[in-house]
Amino acid sequence: MNKPFLYLVVLVFLAGCGYKPATYYAKKEITGLVYTNIDINIDSTSNSLLLKDTMNEMVLTQLGAELTDDKEKADTIIDLKLSSVSHSALTGDNKGYARSYRASVFIVAKYTKKAQATKSISVSDYYDYSVASDATVSEQTKAYAAKEAMKKALQELLSKLAVSSFKD
Repeated sequence: MNKPFLYLVVLVFLAGCGYKPATYYAKKEITGLVYTNIDINIDSTSNSLLLKDTMNEMVLTQLGAELTDDKEKADTIIDLKLSSVSHSALTGDNKGYARSYRASVFIVAKYTKKAQATKSISVSDYYDYSVASDATVSEQTKAYAAKEAMKKALQELLSKLAVSSFKD
């Protein structure tokens, strides 16, 4: 069976059974004008700002919402805190040098919709990466890995928001 045909069959099946992606339901939780706020982690200032940029990107592209700089005009307020970012060695070569690493992030998010109670969600995720045998881990590589881990964690956040939409 050829792949395009298989993809078409899967698409028709999912559409026919009423499947909707998590972002469909997350959009019910994050509505209207969105204000994002970041609690800057002094130990990881650049990663905290990277988290805000990544969240803003997801609000715009995946949720289709609009961002605002005015907290008073916002329909939804998202407060983010990057609790921790860590990089740990996973494997080494025969000389004892680390060659693969894991960037791990832990994020606490609180969101408030107008005239509703604040809800909190904690998420964490990781991103594995490697370096060449003759290289060391650069700050640029660490920042990229942290951003990828944040993206994965924020995807989990969207999933938890979707589940939260069923509880209301």
